[in-house]
This record gives sequence, structure tokens and C-alpha cells, in this order.
Amino acid sequence: ASVPSTIEIVEQIEPVPTILADAGQLQQVVVNLVTNGAHAIGNAFGRVTVSLDEIADPASETGRMIRIRVADTGCGMSREVMHRIFEPFFTTKGVGEGTGLGLSVVHGIVTGQGGSIDVKSTPGKGSEFIILLPAHIVPAEDIAAVA
Repeated sequence: ASVPSTIEIVEQIEPVPTILADAGQLQQVVVNLVTNGAHAIGNAFGRVTVSLDEIADPASETGRMIRIRVADTGCGMSREVMHRIFEPFFTTKGVGEGTGLGLSVVHGIVTGQGGSIDVKSTPGKGSEFIILLPAHIVPAEDIAAVA
């Protein structure tokens, strides 16, 4: 409800294995990133895309990771800004418009769940946040025991 009607929210959700994480905290992460994307677009027409899929990762314990991506068509960020966005109290917003805690909290939640977060951005074209969380593979015998 807080996203202007000039901004389209696109969902690209694929079925993925479970993860061991706090659902409320992950909701906070996604809402924060979508809200930041909407702020980056401002009053213009734009799009925020939220996607969920599974990728192979031989370095992870299960060999599989869950990827959450939030991309926007907003103003993008310079390299200098990108290097600081996860710092507590860092903000590019004016006085009284933001605390600079949102992305710091997002980073803390993601890393606290055993995941990682990265950002790609091009000034004038938008930003993409990529979150990787370890997949939790439920053994077949555990599934059979519940059924």
C-alpha cells in the first residue's frame, strides 16, 4: 500500500527447497528492499522486481542456495555509495527522511541467517540486491514420517 501506483511490482517466484530462517525477519528484508527501490524510483514510472529461485553452490553445505533478488529501475548508486550502504546510519536521504538503519538491518538479518547479500547498481539505471541463503534439505525419511 505504501508503493505509489506508478510503480509496478513484479514477482518471479519459483518453487524452492525450505530454508531455516525467521519468516518475519525475511519479510522485513523484502519489504525494506522493495520500499528502498520505490524510493529510488520516486515519482517516475518504474518497476521493482522480486524473484526467488534456487541455484547450485558447490561451496555450500547442501550444494544448493536459495536466491532472493530485488531489482528496481530507480536512480541507481555510485560505487562510493555502494561501498557504504550497509554501514549503520549511512543514508543518502535528507535530514528527517531516513535513519540509515534499513540496509544495515537487512545485512544483519541476512548474515545472521547464514546468508550473504550483494548489490549491483548503475547510476541512472537502477539497482539489484542479491541475497543467498542456504537451502535446508529435508531427508526423505523425515518427509515420509510426517505424511
